[in-house]
Amino acid sequence: MRIESANRIIKLGLTNFWRNRWLSFAATLIMTLTLLIISTFAILSLVINKTTDIIRERMDISVYFQDSASNEQIVNLQRQLAARNDVKTVEYVSKDEALERFKNQQQGKKVAQFINPEENPLPRSLDIKSTAAESLESINQFINQDQFKPIIQNISYQDNKTIIDRLIAITSFIREIGWLMSGAFVLISILVIMNTIRLTIFTRKDEIEIMRLVGANDAFVRTPFVIEGLLYGVLATILAMSFVWMGVAILAPRMEQYLGIGISQQMVSFFAGHFWLMLFLELVVGVSIGIVCSLISVRKHLKF
Repeated sequence: MRIESANRIIKLGLTNFWRNRWLSFAATLIMTLTLLIISTFAILSLVINKTTDIIRERMDISVYFQDSASNEQIVNLQRQLAARNDVKTVEYVSKDEALERFKNQQQGKKVAQFINPEENPLPRSLDIKSTAAESLESINQFINQDQFKPIIQNISYQDNKTIIDRLIAITSFIREIGWLMSGAFVLISILVIMNTIRLTIFTRKDEIEIMRLVGANDAFVRTPFVIEGLLYGVLATILAMSFVWMGVAILAPRMEQYLGIGISQQMVSFFAGHFWLMLFLELVVGVSIGIVCSLISVRKHLKF
């Protein structure tokens, strides 16, 4: 293809895009929403997964003892736990230490004034940290043996496990909703772009017929519409990534008060480190949708 022909084809594609600018704007906006939803759910899944991992790493088991339990019984359990390969540390917490922790947690609150060392209802406990989060279930089963049940008042593992299970369920739910919404918007984008191209072909029907009569080949007629579809994908990618970048910049500082500085920093670092990869992937998705829709519409209505 000669340079003059290539320039003319590109000019025709740009003209098509600008001539139907309101339809082009609508098609670009729908594709932007599609790419934005895909990016948002990908980042949201990352944040929840990271949050779950951090909670798993920090999660331990606290065993609270009956007041009737003897020190020998508690020490015996502590030794057996410390001998396990999947146990990292076992720390004994006396009633006085439990009271001190409670006062530190409730500092400034009136409830802390009603508990004193003479009438301390807080139980003794063992704080157990595992070598891996996956080992917690095994440790919990060991503690729940019948021989230890008479001296144990409560085990905190079940409450922590419930939180982790809920986070995992939320992650799965968000991922499924993300796929469904992304698929729905991809379908909407395809329909909007195809109808936009069809309308463009219809409005230029006479012009296209004249081009065919004077000897324009199939590629010369088809390519401007492909360029138009490509423009939808490129502009949508730029807009989507701009919105995502602004969203991360605005939301990350606010997330610190709920999820901690580590999570927000990891999200910003992940986005910054994978920016070009995400841009490339979104560009591939956007351009592919635009070009494929254009080719289908042109093939169907121009009978190539």
